[in-house]
Amino acid sequence: MTRLILILILSGSLFACSSGSNKESDCKTCKDFKTQAEAKAYAKSHPKCKKRLDSDKDGKFCEDLPKE
Repeated sequence: MTRLILILILSGSLFACSSGSNKESDCKTCKDFKTQAEAKAYAKSHPKCKKRLDSDKDGKFCEDLPKE
């Protein structure tokens, strides 16, 4: 019974971590990417994070990084 409870607790915490809250404070920054393409893909899948990756709002993410 104890093992079952432990398994349920652990599986619940793994689900919570993988679902993510997508709050801006949880967003990655340009330091987390190697290319603009990686940052752009991340921004598309995390819309609330776009501000952190495109501060001048010109549609180009992490402009200091290489394009590819």
